[in-house]
Amino acid sequence: MSFEKNNNLEEILAKVNGLLAPVEQQEMKKVEKPKYPNLLLIGCPRCGSTMFTQWAASLEAFSYPSNFLSRFYKAPYIGALIYNMVTKPEYQYRDEFADINDELKFSSAIGKTKGFKAPHEFWYFWREFIDFPDVPCSEEDFAREFDFKSLQKELALIQKAFGKPFLCKAKIVNWYLESMSEHIEDVIYLHMYRDPIAMTRSLLKARGKWTGNQEKWFSWKPREYPTIKNMDKYHQVAGQIYFIEKEILSKKKNLGNTYLSFSYEDLCNKPEAVYLEISNKIKAFNSTFVIPEYSGEKQFQISNPISEEDKHIEEAFKYFEDEFGKLEY
Repeated sequence: MSFEKNNNLEEILAKVNGLLAPVEQQEMKKVEKPKYPNLLLIGCPRCGSTMFTQWAASLEAFSYPSNFLSRFYKAPYIGALIYNMVTKPEYQYRDEFADINDELKFSSAIGKTKGFKAPHEFWYFWREFIDFPDVPCSEEDFAREFDFKSLQKELALIQKAFGKPFLCKAKIVNWYLESMSEHIEDVIYLHMYRDPIAMTRSLLKARGKWTGNQEKWFSWKPREYPTIKNMDKYHQVAGQIYFIEKEILSKKKNLGNTYLSFSYEDLCNKPEAVYLEISNKIKAFNSTFVIPEYSGEKQFQISNPISEEDKHIEEAFKYFEDEFGKLEY
């Protein structure tokens, strides 16, 4: 499977978004506070976040960025209105869009899903607010450059269109949670974590699939990238997971009551309990939020296949724990 960009698609997306952006800007001037807090999902790569967003989308209690909506990264409110127009039953006429598949499958290829309604990672949207550096910058630089005001308004607009709390991946701001907590209101941070050995194992495999070579870097770089970039592949990936998770845990105090954590293993074993945790968190911020009855899976099978490289992975992760301390949740 190729993960290269489709340049023809990139060109037409740039044109469409360029045309729609001025209209979106006008709508942003009129938006008010969202009724409910929106949900920003943080955590490491390979923590199970795509499965989580597919599960959350299937419940219909939250809105989310679909593959369709992702194409309107400069005008997500307009995209959301169009999405509603072609998918909501109340807007249908003689089954004109009956071929849009409503089924949300629990499958993906390194975060990439298939289907009009399937969840998308939405990174183009996030990159509208700052030119994110390859290696994370300081909190001070981020706070100075990031367009918090526009993000706040866009999130409020998207919720206005869908009428539900909006849930999206926000791993791109893992390193800037202090700044986010100071400048962004009406959000809840969902920290999803997983057995770190399983995440490291999975990320190592993803390297091979995405780049064709496990020796090549893949996914987010932690601040400590200069320290680990010349290590062997096991220490690179173990360090990548360790330092990203350590960064989030060090900043959770800044998030206060807007922080909620749960593990991939929790989600697999007791998805309804995780759903109620999230829903009750929303209700704590707005008592008018009606928690829909849970209608999802009763349980998921935990994916944690043993690898012949586990010994190297475990030794590498232990190295970082011995050097920098154990992760404390």
